[in-house]
Amino acid sequence: MDKAKSSKALRTLLESYASLNYPPTSIEYLNVPPTPLAFHQIVSRNRPVIIRNAMTDWPAYTTNKWTPEYLSSTMGEMEVIVAETPKGNADSIVTHEGTRYFVKPHTTSYPLTTFLSLLKSTTTDPNPSTVLYAQSQDSNLASEYFPISQDIPPTIPWASIALSQRLPDATNIWIGNHHSVSSLHKDPYQNLYGVLLGTKIFYLVSPLGVAGVKEEKVRSATYVRNREGFDIIPDSVSSSNNSDKGGEEEEEQEEEEEGMITWPSISLDDYFSLPESERSTQVEDVSDTDPWKWTKLSAPIRVEVKAGEMLYLPALWYHQVAQTVDEDEGVCVAVNYWYDMDFSGPFVSMVNYVRDMTEVVTNS
Repeated sequence: MDKAKSSKALRTLLESYASLNYPPTSIEYLNVPPTPLAFHQIVSRNRPVIIRNAMTDWPAYTTNKWTPEYLSSTMGEMEVIVAETPKGNADSIVTHEGTRYFVKPHTTSYPLTTFLSLLKSTTTDPNPSTVLYAQSQDSNLASEYFPISQDIPPTIPWASIALSQRLPDATNIWIGNHHSVSSLHKDPYQNLYGVLLGTKIFYLVSPLGVAGVKEEKVRSATYVRNREGFDIIPDSVSSSNNSDKGGEEEEEQEEEEEGMITWPSISLDDYFSLPESERSTQVEDVSDTDPWKWTKLSAPIRVEVKAGEMLYLPALWYHQVAQTVDEDEGVCVAVNYWYDMDFSGPFVSMVNYVRDMTEVVTNS
């Protein structure tokens, strides 16, 4: 295969996508929730949207506002699952003793009151020895957080109608502070992500931007507590699994069985640290010798989702998430609804083909 022609074809694809979704690095805002028909059209475009005033009737945002005090008084000593890491880097690629690993967090349980107290105590610490984050992602609002689940609707009506799904596959609560930052990853779900306290910072890349996220195949491992902090322990082949994501492509499932994970290796923090003048280059003007070539051609988006706003994150979009806390409350609290994506039609097959061709181009 002619690498030059393949590379040019991939570049043409990304330039075409950028020109058809101009401006490619921006996001649409809606001031009111969409109708089911309007949301169906948004989903068909597979582009992210921020929806304002989407939670004005939620007790969690109004009458029973999910402050740490309310959560503590309602949940009491009920235990919740908490991820612990040394640097807030759960589910990310880490180099350890010269080897690259995909490292999952150490998990433990705390009474919610204890967890919130410990979390708030690290808010002003510039370098805590342990970073805590409630991120269990197993529809935790229906289980460990059941006492507060009545404060949010069980489904988003306009999304449920548009997606022909009575209920989402999962509803999750996320509680943390600015020390936690997720690595770049993707989910096979239509994701509606509502922020209740603080601000979430999303870095987004289209499913076509595989070349820009630099996927890497690495061994899976887990953080394990020791007296001084954490060890990184490689998973045995039989037990290795990607606990953060379910329902990925068959190829990824096979890799997990072999103790390997394919995961984006790039941090978009580094990309967005570049001068804006360099990042604002039109995609057609990006040089083939630019070390950030494929990332620039993939047109990453940075967006802040503030309290009271909801992000529609389309299925298979790469996203890296950071957060800032509410100054008064000291924590960031969010809820997301995962609706199953529709695997029929050409979309998934096209994304898989682009991924395969990207590997040919970048590894030749």
